Amino acid sequence: MKIFKIFGLVLFVFLGACADMTQEKSTEILSTSVVTTYIVTDNVIRLHEVPAVFLATNRADLSFQLSGTVDQVFVKIGDEVEQGQALMSLYNPNLDPNILLNLAKLESIKAQIVQVKRDVANLKELRRKNSTSKNTLEHKETDYKDLIAQEKLIQAQIDLAQANQLESIILAPFVSTIVMIDKQVGEFVQAGQVVMSVYQQDILEVEVNITKLLWKNLKVNDLIAGVYDNQTVKFKIIELAQTADANSHLMKVILQLTTAVDKAIGQQVVLKFPQKYNNVYQLPLEVVVDDGINQPYLFSSVDGKAMKNYIKPLFIEKGQIVFTSHDEIKGSVVIKGQSKISTGMRLQEIQ
Repeated sequence: MKIFKIFGLVLFVFLGACADMTQEKSTEILSTSVVTTYIVTDNVIRLHEVPAVFLATNRADLSFQLSGTVDQVFVKIGDEVEQGQALMSLYNPNLDPNILLNLAKLESIKAQIVQVKRDVANLKELRRKNSTSKNTLEHKETDYKDLIAQEKLIQAQIDLAQANQLESIILAPFVSTIVMIDKQVGEFVQAGQVVMSVYQQDILEVEVNITKLLWKNLKVNDLIAGVYDNQTVKFKIIELAQTADANSHLMKVILQLTTAVDKAIGQQVVLKFPQKYNNVYQLPLEVVVDDGINQPYLFSSVDGKAMKNYIKPLFIEKGQIVFTSHDEIKGSVVIKGQSKISTGMRLQEIQ
């Protein structure tokens, strides 16, 4: 009987020692070392890349104001031309004959006017001597007035024909480059039909359509950076649409190039529009835990214990995640070792 009592006492002591060892081992399991860092909110600017194509600010589609056949093309695509330089001419069979005919009529009328004017002067002298009737003098004066009216009418017709003749030649409206020729010698052209396009090379612009979220941060004369041919170029906003496109719901923005670029019309440039985020957090992406089911979260250390903080991601860029949180993130954030911890676990911080 005494042997059983001694055995029971030894067993009790042994079990108690095992319990202490298990508790110590459990404590070790519930405590782990992690790397942490302090985090505060800050303002972050994100650059959105928007492609665009260089356009000439001054560009013109040219046409004749009368119909006819192209008889001369003085330039070719790619030529640089001066303001007022002749580019293309048109033949209209009614122009030259009408001018010649009316010029001949005008000369005849002028000769008649000289003669009738002399006759009126002679009749006035005869009338003063009572050698002719009053009616004869009045008829001759009426003839003179009619000839003067005819002279004015024919001169107006000549002026109109000469003006039309000037319209038969297209002149360059400004210093520019020929970018399109749509008609060649011998082809018929309708009045108002576009036959040629010219662009001014030294003043360039771009047109883009962006979201209202980006648009609301912009104002006229703001400078926007762009990348063209691996170089940074600058643009100035010259026009902001006030209403969105009915189909795309995007806002149009027109920007003018402020730096010199050679022969870039039709080439692509990438603009970088800024979007500002106020009072947000930013951390390396690997800090965030996302099991694909729950909302993403991260761990922070508060009073030496792990605390789960759910976050709302805004965007990810260059390995960094920018986010907000419903509640202020307290303590220091776990940036390494978070996969081994759970809420409430005691942490040994290495900062």
